[in-house]
Amino acid sequence: MGMLTDTAMRGYKEYTRAEIAYAKYKVGNTYHQATIQSKEYLADGRLAVKVLIEPPESGSVKITEIQLYDTNNNLWLKKAENIIREDVTAGVLYRFTFDFSEN
Repeated sequence: MGMLTDTAMRGYKEYTRAEIAYAKYKVGNTYHQATIQSKEYLADGRLAVKVLIEPPESGSVKITEIQLYDTNNNLWLKKAENIIREDVTAGVLYRFTFDFSEN
């Protein structure tokens, strides 16, 4: 057992859940804002953040980066990707998972 109590760990999780405000994704050299579909806890305690990516471009689209921002518009994380959406009208549902633990 670490030094932090269960209450402290829940506090960190809730803070993170509340502070994640929106996402952006990169297509070519342009960033587009994406919708946070949901922020929920999984059965194992991890926080799952689902992002709905709906590129405005028609045809095949290559998404090369996804970012999350906080409520103050600060970049919290960025992740390189290589997602190709084929020539369809559907979007892409992307999920981040956060595992909180003390080492």
